[in-house]
Amino acid sequence: MTLEQELIGIFAATPSPRNREILIGYYGWQDGRQHTLTEVGTRFGITRERVRQVCAKLTKRTKNAVVPAPTLERALSLIADCLPAAAVEIERQLAAQGMTTVGMSLESVATAARLLGRPVRFQIVGVPPEGRLAVRPEQEKAVAAVVDLAKKEVYFHGLTTVARIERAVSERLGIRVGANLVRETLSLIDGLCWLDESAGWFRLSPIERHGLPKAIDKVLAVAGSVTASALRQALSRNRRLWDEPPPENVLLEFCRQMPGIRIEGDQIIADPPRDWRKSLTGVEAKLVSVLKEHGPVMERGAMEDLCVAGGMNRFSFHAFVSWSPVIAQYGHSVYGLLGSEVAPDRVRNLLAERRAGRAGRRVLDSHGYTPDGRVWLRYRLSKAASTYAVITIPAALKKTVRGRFQFLNTEGQEIGTLATKDGRAWGLGSFLRKQGAQIGDQIVLTLDLQNRTAIVTWDQDGQPRDANGDGEAVGEA
Repeated sequence: MTLEQELIGIFAATPSPRNREILIGYYGWQDGRQHTLTEVGTRFGITRERVRQVCAKLTKRTKNAVVPAPTLERALSLIADCLPAAAVEIERQLAAQGMTTVGMSLESVATAARLLGRPVRFQIVGVPPEGRLAVRPEQEKAVAAVVDLAKKEVYFHGLTTVARIERAVSERLGIRVGANLVRETLSLIDGLCWLDESAGWFRLSPIERHGLPKAIDKVLAVAGSVTASALRQALSRNRRLWDEPPPENVLLEFCRQMPGIRIEGDQIIADPPRDWRKSLTGVEAKLVSVLKEHGPVMERGAMEDLCVAGGMNRFSFHAFVSWSPVIAQYGHSVYGLLGSEVAPDRVRNLLAERRAGRAGRRVLDSHGYTPDGRVWLRYRLSKAASTYAVITIPAALKKTVRGRFQFLNTEGQEIGTLATKDGRAWGLGSFLRKQGAQIGDQIVLTLDLQNRTAIVTWDQDGQPRDANGDGEAVGEA
C-alpha cells in the first residue's frame, strides 16, 4: 500500500465523493503536491473557509485516536536514516521503494504525520535559488550559515574548503556541525564547482571576485606562464590572504575552469596573453614598470630609490615587495619579476655591489650603561630602520634586554610600547614618522630595566640624553 492510499483510507472514508476530493486535493494525495485553500476552493467553486471546514471535519476523527499507519511509519524511518540530504533525493527513494506513486513531497509526509500524531523529526530548509534540504530540526540554522559563509569565503578568496566552512559555522553557532551537512548544503548552491571533492576544495562560479582569480590574472599578465608549483610559491608570499596556499592540484583545476587559460601538464598558460598594464594598478604597476625598465632583477635598495623618486610611498614599497605575487626574490635583497630568466652571475654581482655599498656602515653605532645602571643604545638610522623602525639589540645584551617596555617621550608621557625579542626591538615606528626621521639620523634609546621604561632622544653630539634632554656621562658596555 502506498502512502497516498493509506492516508485516503484513513481520512477520506466519507459518503460524500465531493468532500473526499476536496480533502485529497488539499493535502496533495492525488498529485503529491499540497494545495492552498484558495486553489482548492476555486476548483470546486466554494470559499476557502468552506474548504478548511471540510478538511477539519474529516481529519478531526483521528485527533485523539491511535490509528495504525505502517506505510507512514516506514516512510518516517527512511527519512530519518537519510538526514541530512536533498529533499528530492529522499523523495526519489520513497518512490523507488514503492511508498508513493504520485511523488508525495516530504512536506506532505510531515503534514500527514502531524495529523496522525506522529513526531516529525525532520525539517525542510530552503537553499536559494530553488533547493530544499531535509535536516534535523536543530540543524536548521546551520544551513543558512553554511550558505552565507561559503559565499563570503569564495568572494574574498576565490575558493575554500568544506573543513573551513564546517569550522566557521560551528564557531558561529556554538554547536558541532558535521562535514556531511556542509556538503549536502553546498550541493544545492547554484554554481558549485568541485576542485578536489575528496579533499573538500570547491569554488562557486557566480560568486568569486577577489583572492585567487585576481592573483592568477596578475601572475599570468607578468609571467605569461607558470608552473603550478611556481604559482603556489607566489601565492604563499601573501600571508594576509593565505595561511596556507591551495595545493598544486587544486590550483591546476581552478585554472582549468577559468576562461583565458590553457593547461599543458603542470604548466599554466595565459591564452590569449594578458597585458600587465590592464591587470595591475597603483604600486604593483609601478614596481613592474621599474623592473621592466631597469631589471628584470634589482637590488632592493636601488629599486626602492627609483620607486620613491617616482612618487611611491616608502612604506607601500616595502609592503608590496614583501607580498605581491608578481615579485620574486632571487637572493638576499635581490628582487625581480616573477618568471624572469636570471643568470646566477647577475645575482652574485648585485649581492657583491650591495655588500660593498654597506661596508663601514652600522646601524647600531655603540652602546653602554649610564651611571645609574640604565642601558643606552645609539643608532644611525638606515633606510630599513627609518622605514620599519626595527632595530637590533647587541648580542651581549640579548639576555638582559628582552620583553616589553613602556615607551616614554622626553616629558615622561607614555607614547607606546617597545617590544624586544631575540635580539630585535620594534615599536619606534610611530615616533620616528611623527618626528620626520631621515636616513642617517642618530637616536639614543635609554632603557630602565627595573622600571621597564624606554626613552628615545635625538643624538646631537654623540651623547645619550636623559628624560630632560641633559647629557650624561656614559660607559661602554
